[in-house]
Parts: sequence; structure tokens; C-alpha cells
Amino acid sequence: MKTPMESLPNNFTAVDPDYFKVKLVNWSIQSSCYLLVALLPLILRLFGLPAPWWLVIVPPVLVIGIALLVLRILRRQVRALGYQERTEDLVVRSGVLWRKQLVIPYGRMQYVEVTSGPVERRYGLCKLTLNTAAGAATAVIPGLRAETGEELRERLVAAGEANQL
Repeated sequence: MKTPMESLPNNFTAVDPDYFKVKLVNWSIQSSCYLLVALLPLILRLFGLPAPWWLVIVPPVLVIGIALLVLRILRRQVRALGYQERTEDLVVRSGVLWRKQLVIPYGRMQYVEVTSGPVERRYGLCKLTLNTAAGAATAVIPGLRAETGEELRERLVAAGEANQL
């Protein structure tokens, strides 16, 4: 398994491997909620209310199938996340099926924020969001260690101030 902040190919810095645990917790909460809704026809049938058998069987099977498919690609999604600090810009990449690479010049940055939800805080992680003046380009780097996120924010703000257009 890769160590935290190990470089990806092309000198991209990877997100922390603990981010997979955050994604796994979120996946299990979402899947459980969907499964509960899909089981409603079965619950109604157990209480004696009429519900067709196909409605009792098909939705839970679909939910479980889709949940297992999502689980299968979860680790690859986390491994695909990364960022690279260059002299004039920041490059953020993500995506497994639909790959995305976003380049944000330091001089176009409007503001940089670091946030963390309850699950991210549990694992000591945060999410860095970089917004541009145009508003159309927003770079998000999830799964950073809290101290790394703060340091990166400070470096980006300093680079942005130095490269004002």
C-alpha cells in the first residue's frame, strides 16, 4: 500500500490513503439508506399490505448490485486523486472512468478554503477548495492531512499574492 503523500506518476502528490476509509464510511451510509428504501415493499408485505413480488425482490437486488459495483471502483477513485504544485500554477487531477485534469494559474485564484466534515475529522483529514475569479473553475483536493491542507493553503495564498494579474 502507498504511504501518505507518496508521489504519483508525473510528480503528482497523492491524497492520504486514509481517505479511502472516509469514502468507505460514506459509501456504507449511502448504501444502507438506499437499501432501507428498497426494502419498504418487503416490510409492507410482512405487515399484510399487498405488494407485488417483483417489487419486493428487484429493488433490493439492484441496490446491492450497484453498491458492490461502486465499492469495487472506490479504491481506484482515491488513487486517481492528486495534485501538483508548479511554478506558475496548480494542477489537480481526478477520475477513473472520466479523467479530469484542472490547471489553475496562481494569479487567477480568488480564495482558498480548507474544510472538513465529521468523518474527515475522525481520520485527521480535510478538503482544500481553490476558487478562481471566473468562478467556472473550482479545484477540490479531498483527503489531505489537516496539517498538509493548512500548509498547502498558505503556500497557495502566498503564490497567489505574488502572481496577482
